[in-house]
Amino acid sequence: MARRRPSRSIDSDARAPAAPTAERAWIEACRVLARAARFEAEIATHLGRRGFTPAIVAGALQALRDLRYVDDAMLARRRAEDLLLRRGCGRLRVAAELTRRGVADSVAEAAIMAALESHSEAELARRALRRRFDDAATLSGADRARAFRFLIGRGHPVEIVSEILGAQN
Repeated sequence: MARRRPSRSIDSDARAPAAPTAERAWIEACRVLARAARFEAEIATHLGRRGFTPAIVAGALQALRDLRYVDDAMLARRRAEDLLLRRGCGRLRVAAELTRRGVADSVAEAAIMAALESHSEAELARRALRRRFDDAATLSGADRARAFRFLIGRGHPVEIVSEILGAQN
């Protein structure tokens, strides 16, 4: 039987994690931002889960703001444009997504209004409908119901969907 080699692990005291400091919080926040742009609330949640105190998290967020590494308003505008103009989502779904990610209601509403500035909601809903259904102009009763559920599910307001599909009986 072969002999086992002795373990080369370091002692358990050396493996204990270092105390959470402002510098470690800054490094961790930058590491998170290196992967993708994040909202302040997402960074704060991440740092909190890593064991950083609220004071250290607030300091790291302020430093990120000062260097303009985080900008919730700009990121909310980009996300709203992506969802509204490219993915066919409606105003309600965009607002829910931004709120879920920790964006203030006023910032989310401003981002949505900026994205809708040159487009009507009805136009965007029609575009989403055409992408999903080949011949949106000649939908049968069952297909109209599916189209209605599709647009409502994508976050388009009922008024807009009813306008596009006509009155539902």
